[in-house]
Amino acid sequence: MLRKSKLVVLPIKGKIQQIFMKKIFTILLITFTTLNHAQEKTPKKVQIPFTQTPNGHIIIPAKINGIEGNFIFDTGAGINLLTKKFADKVTDLEKTHHFYTGHRATGEELQSDLWNSKTLEIGAFKAAKEKFAVYDIDFPLDGLISLTPFMDMAITIDFENNILSVESENSLSQLIADKDFEMPIQINNDRDIRIGIATTIKLNDSLALNVSLDSGAGFNVFRFSSRFMENLGIDQESLASEFKPSMFKPEVGNEYYYTTLSKMTDINNNVSVNDFKATFIDGLIHEGIMGINWIGKKITIDIPNKRLIVQK
Repeated sequence: MLRKSKLVVLPIKGKIQQIFMKKIFTILLITFTTLNHAQEKTPKKVQIPFTQTPNGHIIIPAKINGIEGNFIFDTGAGINLLTKKFADKVTDLEKTHHFYTGHRATGEELQSDLWNSKTLEIGAFKAAKEKFAVYDIDFPLDGLISLTPFMDMAITIDFENNILSVESENSLSQLIADKDFEMPIQINNDRDIRIGIATTIKLNDSLALNVSLDSGAGFNVFRFSSRFMENLGIDQESLASEFKPSMFKPEVGNEYYYTTLSKMTDINNNVSVNDFKATFIDGLIHEGIMGINWIGKKITIDIPNKRLIVQK
């Protein structure tokens, strides 16, 4: 059993409503990856059914050291997270001497200890010695699974059929043959401790931004740093706005501005979104953060080759 003492509390990103509750806590964009990452290569394609919340969050079953739970699959959070309530059920969860200091998307610094599992099983996919952050918070799921178990392979999110696939060499070749287009991605890797994926988009055919791709944000979520309102000719005084205090440091917070933008495209104009709702945030540490459903119905994340393989 885990001791209660000095576990760093980390929030899961996003708002989950209708199925669970309306907005439990704000998204964290602290991204970590594993130290001494080890996994069993999967020679055959593995398909993992998932369910979706009305807001587009992906829920998958997984086992940690043989204990089963339900988790959000989140491309925007590079470390696997467990609630303390679930972690208390897991035997042989080993606390390491490692820690990582990161920042919320809105700028606040947070620090987490890291814990080792012996195994992580998601359907027929298995990984050994995964790192987890553990946090003590009341949440209706057991945590989240990040991209770190899949950082050396390609995985596909099929939104139409609700399937998460770990691709084999043969299945990846077929996806490439059937693709509508590829989208380049950047890998944000901080000493193999922090990892995330991003791409370049264009707003209103004029402003190119590097944005984080975050399935944990849910569907049709588009957030940008408020510093770019001037570039787009937006008068912030004319916008609806609100000040949101930090959940962890109520004495500080950020101003949110709400508007509609006419157009967003990927850098190569393969896909576009028109007349969409956008939020600009003071102090956002990224140029932008957004969900991924706008890219296509079937999206393969191929971190080793720095690309998305997309079927519209």
